[in-house]
Amino acid sequence: MERDIDDFYKYYTLKLIKYKSGTKNTTPVDVPAEPTTVTAEPTNSKVIVNGKVLSFDAYNIDNNNYFKLRDLASVVNNSEKQFEVKWDNKNAINLISNTAYTTVGGELSKGNGKSKTGNLNTSKIYKDSIEVQLSAYNINNNNYFKLRDVAKIFNIGITWDSETSTVGIDTSIGYVEP
Repeated sequence: MERDIDDFYKYYTLKLIKYKSGTKNTTPVDVPAEPTTVTAEPTNSKVIVNGKVLSFDAYNIDNNNYFKLRDLASVVNNSEKQFEVKWDNKNAINLISNTAYTTVGGELSKGNGKSKTGNLNTSKIYKDSIEVQLSAYNINNNNYFKLRDVAKIFNIGITWDSETSTVGIDTSIGYVEP
């Protein structure tokens, strides 16, 4: 029975349609399905936020860095790129631009350095009351979002130094596609 349900979700996830907006004729575009369950490996990258080295409980999934959403909101708080995170108890995450983040506890807590299982986040995600599509997984009851997805919607600068394995998060610059 569980396999039937997994196959059902995989099939319908593959059938998702995303529409281009801003044109008279709306054109459907196939959206690649993300795996519903992944192995999340602890990231070994150093992370520098606005020039300061910080430790995160972050994971590498499919060669992308995933950070706890509340950790990201916490480290950009009090900058021009700050945002609030609200849960509405209706399975929706609300991200509110230009609003100070309210600490809930557990931000920037250190992980145990072990691999974890991540489950695809099925919550609706809104930025300033508009639904957005972001890659996210639930790991140990926390939502981990692809760093570049969050940086893009809030126009936060991201850098990567492959020689030193360093991620840079810089609120003084805008997001640039890699």
